[in-house]
Amino acid sequence: MNLQSIILLAVVLVIAAFVLYRHLHSDNKCSCCDGCNKDCGTLPLVFLLLLPCFAVEADSQPLDGVQFLAFSTDSLRDVYRIPAIAKNRKGELVAVYDYRVCGTDIGFGEVDQVMRISKNNGKKWSEEVKIADGVGGEENVFGVGFGDPAICLDRKSGRGVLITVSGRCIYSYGSATHRPFIARQITTDGGHTWSQPEDITLQFWGNKHSIFQQSDTDDGTGVFAWAGFFGSGKILQSRTIKVGKFYRLYAALLVRGTGLKGAYVVYSDDMGMNWKLLGDDPAFQAAPDSDEPKVEELPSGQIVLSGRKWYGRTFNIWTFSQGSTTEGSWDKPVNSHDAPGGIKVGANSCNGEILIVSGKLAQTGKSCIVALQSLPKADKRADVTIYYKVLEKGKNYTTATFAADWTEGLQVSQTRSAYSTMCLQKDGRIAFFYEEEPYIYNMVYVPLTLSQITKGEVY
Repeated sequence: MNLQSIILLAVVLVIAAFVLYRHLHSDNKCSCCDGCNKDCGTLPLVFLLLLPCFAVEADSQPLDGVQFLAFSTDSLRDVYRIPAIAKNRKGELVAVYDYRVCGTDIGFGEVDQVMRISKNNGKKWSEEVKIADGVGGEENVFGVGFGDPAICLDRKSGRGVLITVSGRCIYSYGSATHRPFIARQITTDGGHTWSQPEDITLQFWGNKHSIFQQSDTDDGTGVFAWAGFFGSGKILQSRTIKVGKFYRLYAALLVRGTGLKGAYVVYSDDMGMNWKLLGDDPAFQAAPDSDEPKVEELPSGQIVLSGRKWYGRTFNIWTFSQGSTTEGSWDKPVNSHDAPGGIKVGANSCNGEILIVSGKLAQTGKSCIVALQSLPKADKRADVTIYYKVLEKGKNYTTATFAADWTEGLQVSQTRSAYSTMCLQKDGRIAFFYEEEPYIYNMVYVPLTLSQITKGEVY
């Protein structure tokens, strides 16, 4: 129930209580005449008591424009999972997701990447096309499968990058000698076609020159990655930092191993060809309690790390040193459920998305910046909801101030639902792409306005 419905319910109950009080303390004569013995108070009282039901019914109306981009009737296995969506320079939407031939997570067998494209703000979508074909098999080699897509399409050119995890190695089972791979695909036409997956694992681990490996073998000291992957969904393109032809990309990884734990942020100044660690010190753990992470850029240019956890999110903020685009420092991580007015949800530990957009305050008409964070709010993976926070333009936030004072916005799903992601459409609406039942799961797209998400506070 939204704020307007709650206010209406409160008003109705007060009026109903007053009418009931007057009705019970009267002689059952109406106030309009002296000779009438009819129970004139009953009908208005019944009507007033029914009004909250109308309000609740209006609040739970289905959203317009909902489409199943992939629908499964198989109740025995995961067929489709892990949404990712991006807008290219023409305003077309490209939706990518797992097609799980093996029936479960990447690392257990063959998983393919498939996509659909919309050229008209999500009204119609192309047929599903396979863009990465896993070969299956029992050995942990590159190409067994490709899962957990993370995507970015350049806003100025046809370039774009898609990162997936590959191999037959489960993240939680990885070791110094048994590790997953990282795959990269490139597009030059806005996501219509993609290059064959390329193994770029050595940029991240595999030798002592990798980002997350400081020696050739794991001797129990220093930094040595056992497993890791890019947080699925959106790879962020900076609004402020441009190096050469392209605006910078930021992506968040989950990494575990010797001296490594939790979420890290990497960046690329050449559209995903080469990556560097933000902070340049893999031994520093920016969010050790975090799981699958996402990343966003505040209006001030600060970088927000938002990680999955039980009961909410783990946030941390990177602030650049004055005049630098590479040097800076992380603040201390904050769990959202510990912050005053922070995001507090049930024990579902689920992937979600963070997105920052511009809008206007309904009360004043003044422009503003709004942070959106999606995740399920139930005690299980259900009831995917978007929370929001109006930001102060240009303000340098601490992690504690950013984590505080969020508002529960639109509940997108009323049933079992899980991972979600979003991007800004050409028409100004939010393309929301998420997983929802029946079964586990279907890939659902819905276009949302900022007014819908904030229940009228921002448009």
